[in-house]
Amino acid sequence: MEILKEKPGTKRPVIIRAATSLFANQGIDATSMRDIAERAGVREAAIYRHFPGKEDLAREIFLSWYRWYTAELQGIVCGPGDTSEQLRGIVRHEFAAATYHSDPFVYFCDNELRFVRELPSDVTSVRRILTSFIVAGQEHGEIRTGDPRLLADMLSGALCAVALAWLRARRRKPLSAQLGAAAEACWRMIAV
Repeated sequence: MEILKEKPGTKRPVIIRAATSLFANQGIDATSMRDIAERAGVREAAIYRHFPGKEDLAREIFLSWYRWYTAELQGIVCGPGDTSEQLRGIVRHEFAAATYHSDPFVYFCDNELRFVRELPSDVTSVRRILTSFIVAGQEHGEIRTGDPRLLADMLSGALCAVALAWLRARRRKPLSAQLGAAAEACWRMIAV
């Protein structure tokens, strides 16, 4: 993620990792700047050299994650393959994000509604990307008729719920082992 790419020697990536973990596990409102400083092993004043306040830090972390996530998602839905193959790619992306970036993933899912209304104009929302995916599938006769935003919300909600349940239950079996079953279930949910 771009937010963690910094010059060597700066405390910014350490602060961001600490804040992301605390925000994911405690929530933004229940986390203080002092909590972040303690977790990061820095003085509280060090955080303010990089971020004006906690809400700014929370927003920047969210936007960095969101930009990465949506760019990857856009590449999948605009890439090769038929609708069912693209859907499998969407599921794979969601599961990989949850597996390899668990704290940012939880933070992203738990706070999307908080920050999505303030997305910069250069960032396309997940909902818009998935809606365009649904519309394209409907135009090809592969996805059922109906409100594409509703179908996109159902798809997004189902994937997020499965990944969050897996993370919170700390299951030993890899989430990727469920890829086929999840993709099949999602396909049944939206296909003709």
